Amino acid sequence: MTNSEYAIWAAFLWPGGHHHAAWRLPDSTGDDLHSIENYRRMARAAERAKLDVVFLGDLLAIWPLPWELLARTARAARLEPIVLASALTQVTEEIGFVATASTSFNEPFNVARQFGSLDHISGGRIGWNVVTTFTDDSAKNFGIDTLPPRAERYERAQEFLDVVKALWDSYEDDAVVRDKAAGQFFDPAKLHRLDHTGEHFKVLGPINMERPPQGYPVICQAGASAEGTAFAAANGELLFTIASSLERAQEYYRTIKTAASDAGRDPDHIKVLVGLNPVIGRTRAEADEKYEQMQSLLDSSVARSLAETYFGIDLSSYALDELVPEIELPEVGNGMPRAHQEFMLNKARDEELTMRQLVSGFNGLNIYPASAEEAADQFEEYFRNDACDGFILQISHVPEGVDDFVTLVAPELRKRGILRSEYSGRTLREKLGLPRPENQFAGSRLRAG
Repeated sequence: MTNSEYAIWAAFLWPGGHHHAAWRLPDSTGDDLHSIENYRRMARAAERAKLDVVFLGDLLAIWPLPWELLARTARAARLEPIVLASALTQVTEEIGFVATASTSFNEPFNVARQFGSLDHISGGRIGWNVVTTFTDDSAKNFGIDTLPPRAERYERAQEFLDVVKALWDSYEDDAVVRDKAAGQFFDPAKLHRLDHTGEHFKVLGPINMERPPQGYPVICQAGASAEGTAFAAANGELLFTIASSLERAQEYYRTIKTAASDAGRDPDHIKVLVGLNPVIGRTRAEADEKYEQMQSLLDSSVARSLAETYFGIDLSSYALDELVPEIELPEVGNGMPRAHQEFMLNKARDEELTMRQLVSGFNGLNIYPASAEEAADQFEEYFRNDACDGFILQISHVPEGVDDFVTLVAPELRKRGILRSEYSGRTLREKLGLPRPENQFAGSRLRAG
């Protein structure tokens, strides 16, 4: 498997930064989490650097920490990502936006209209991060005490996605003729009713909008469980993952590309982005100073509670100064996604960390200090050695962290030929090297004819 000429680059924006103490830095924009200007500044900076995507995550509940500890973080509030993406498309011209929406607590018709509308108003720059939701607290906000089993959530997700795609295909690409002289707005033979009845959904259709510019917004996924990996291989086009080492990233890359091929897909049509999140300095000493400043602001009680939240278990019985042992993870509940849990455990075992080091490491996933050159070295190593097709950057602190990447790292990446100097392609699909999907109804009609 070979990479394209340039890596794919995504910026995962969080208004207070991904390090859990970054909001306490003097220049942090965490003072106003809902300021659209914060997001505008970061999105425009990412576009100036010629990144491909701004990623907007979500959680359908308050962050699952005890409130007295949550009150010491900037994790208690966030904007709804579909609404936010709509605003940010209007202050940018080229960069794509991926918004998160759950298949467990939405309806296909609504999601199809929302993302179809976003794709239209952005000129084809939208992706949908398909998630099944992972906390019982989220379920309780929708009248359900506990999440269904993971396998059931992914079965629902598959039907949900199939229905949404069929709704996006309601109008064939050339259905709307706008013949003013003849008084014909669209060809009724090219508008299709879905009439779907399945295990989870009953949807008549058609959707009341023309087909999105990309055919389908780019389908994004980050599942790492057995069910999540299978779902991603069958459906995903832009995948987000984290890995504790180059070797583990290469293993996942091989696994997902092979699984995509086994599912009858072209492996080149599934792009894997790995999370590497350096705190950047002009020198390593400067980077170390920035990192240690954030670490010094991290409350130890918050750090321990974060670790327990990520694993969904009580860690009080583990000796802090002994090596991290085997830990049995719960199936569902208020733990974080399985990929995050396995990442931290793999990192602890690979680096022979103690429980104390593991707990203090919960400052945000895989955040570490590096000079601009060291960061570029690591990005290039992963990209050139079949570990990924690109990267998702969980910026540790904002706005400085975004600016540091744009001004210090991006020029070095361009010199190495893995970050473009100019955008190419009109839509997000074109920029990512993904094909525009065939309309399923038009294809069936033409094959039958």
